[in-house]
Amino acid sequence: MTAQDLKTLWARVARATVSWQFVVPALAAVLAINWMASTSTSTMMTEIMIMALFASSLNLLMSFGHMVSFGHAAYFGLGAYGFTLAVVRGGVPPELALAIGPLAAALGGLVFGALCVRLTQIYFAMLTLACAQITYTVLFQWYDFTGGDTGITGFMIPRFGLSEKGYATAVLAVVTLCLLALWGIVKSPLGLSIRAVGQDRYRAEALGLGARRVQLVAFVIAAFFAGVAGTLYSVLHGAAFPDYAGLGITLDGLIMVVIGGLNSFAGGIWGGIIYELLATFVSKVIHEWELVLGLILLAICLVAPAGFAGVSARLRAMLGGIR
Repeated sequence: MTAQDLKTLWARVARATVSWQFVVPALAAVLAINWMASTSTSTMMTEIMIMALFASSLNLLMSFGHMVSFGHAAYFGLGAYGFTLAVVRGGVPPELALAIGPLAAALGGLVFGALCVRLTQIYFAMLTLACAQITYTVLFQWYDFTGGDTGITGFMIPRFGLSEKGYATAVLAVVTLCLLALWGIVKSPLGLSIRAVGQDRYRAEALGLGARRVQLVAFVIAAFFAGVAGTLYSVLHGAAFPDYAGLGITLDGLIMVVIGGLNSFAGGIWGGIIYELLATFVSKVIHEWELVLGLILLAICLVAPAGFAGVSARLRAMLGGIR
């Protein structure tokens, strides 16, 4: 990657502004569905938005930093437990504890990330898994502090006492702001550095970029937004469980990113929507709904490796060429 390549890449990123003509109607549609549908639909939409944010934070690492993390759920769990423990053990008012969850996740990302960015490729991925397993084990075994395998429940009224529709609206506002912040990071000079290091760290270092420092910053940012998602999820249920930091949540995030589409900012969003809809509706028809999910993943990997975002981009190009 030469200096001219970096200039060309930056020019493309700088021209990519937020498509408000799509974003505003989409937000309006979500609000309309939320207030017109049943309370169960509002709860489902809340979970979709939270998981879309979680997948988007992982997508920052995978699509732009080219860092495959097998332990991203650790920061989802740290966000949930950071909020919960601040309320239960620290006596912090829940409204103030909302900031503690994401900060705890970011701190975890800083500590674990400083270790992980020393390695590359499969060794990086396996070390992220090891860090996540450490987090899960501590949450699962530390009964006196974290509640152990039973978690912590009943410490607050779920959703701060808001109705399902009211909380869904609040989550929509928070998730939208977070996604806009992530988008701003991706198109900023920092985002360009993350891309450059992800594509070829050695050439990026030759151009003067500190590869480990850039990767660590990306790691902490991704952990922070995963922590926001974990905090929102804990507030939704008024509880925190060790499984929030378990391997299952990480696998869900990885599947979401692949389904949504790698190398696309919208991949995490689409992946979160599609995955949660499949989990909600297909599981009602087929008990082994993971079989359907596996077939979809197989088809994506073999036929459409760019995921839903890539397919939709091709369809728009085809429709645009029709006169």
